[in-house]
Amino acid sequence: MKTRNKRAENDFGMSFLDCICCGFGAIVLLFVITMGSASQMIQSLRDRLNEIAQQRMSQMAELEEEEEVLTDRARAAAETVQLAEERREQMADIKTRLEARIAALQAAKEKLLVDIDAEKDEIASLQKELDLALELPSLNLPVGLPVESNYIAFVFDTSGSMRDTRTEYLHEQALAKIQDVLNSYPEIVGMQFLDADGRFILRGMPDWIPDQPQVRENALRALATYPIYSNSNPVPGIFRAIRSLYQPANDRMHMAVFVFGDEFTGQAEPVIARLEGINPRKEDGRRHVSINAVGFPTVLRYPLIGEHTGMKFANLMREVTYKHDGAFIAVR
Repeated sequence: MKTRNKRAENDFGMSFLDCICCGFGAIVLLFVITMGSASQMIQSLRDRLNEIAQQRMSQMAELEEEEEVLTDRARAAAETVQLAEERREQMADIKTRLEARIAALQAAKEKLLVDIDAEKDEIASLQKELDLALELPSLNLPVGLPVESNYIAFVFDTSGSMRDTRTEYLHEQALAKIQDVLNSYPEIVGMQFLDADGRFILRGMPDWIPDQPQVRENALRALATYPIYSNSNPVPGIFRAIRSLYQPANDRMHMAVFVFGDEFTGQAEPVIARLEGINPRKEDGRRHVSINAVGFPTVLRYPLIGEHTGMKFANLMREVTYKHDGAFIAVR
């Protein structure tokens, strides 16, 4: 019987155990190696995730900023819409008021046209009276002029309507009428010349100028080239002449004022009332100063536009001269 070799069997068992151990060792080594690679991969993935998270956070911050900007824009747009709505309501209100105002103006215009037509008819009727020219013949006084006057103050309208548009000098017709009035008073004690605003044309001081032929010539020459334009209102000149030149203590003074003009731009009632105060009646019923007027039709020749200053002058002077012992003369 063949005997077993115990040494051989022991060697085989040990070799098998060695193989098994080496295999387990290899597996452990592989596991360790794999775990290291996995840790690196996990760390890499973790870093990548952190980077992505930072990017997302940055994008979220940008989106929040954009959201704030859009919110502000939306709020501003809403305010703009509200302001536009309020503006639209205001414009609608203004439109309504303007339409009402236009309607009122249209009604006023129609009424004014009716009044203008009525005034045209009145002017046409009064124009017939103004067109009757009363000439001032030399050495013959027109009816109504104060014969006893020995001090005469001339108040002359030197506005643009009384001037020749070509030369800008005073109209020759007006100067000729002054010459006629002077010739109607061949012997007087004193004279003076004022413009409608109350400025003394020959002398700056309110004093009477002795009547002399040379003085008359100088006065007419100065009036012809008088450079100062006055207002179309002779009332200040009338007031200045009476207040500055009338001498209550001079019993021999019989003063007269002659107004030469074509327009009046004020109101007649205050003028008439004030003249009553500065030129009252004396005990014998006569005025201290007689007021006369010569009216020129320079404005009456133009078409009627608004308020007719030529008719206002004629009506005022007719009333004033009647109340103050004078005469109103309309020149054709």
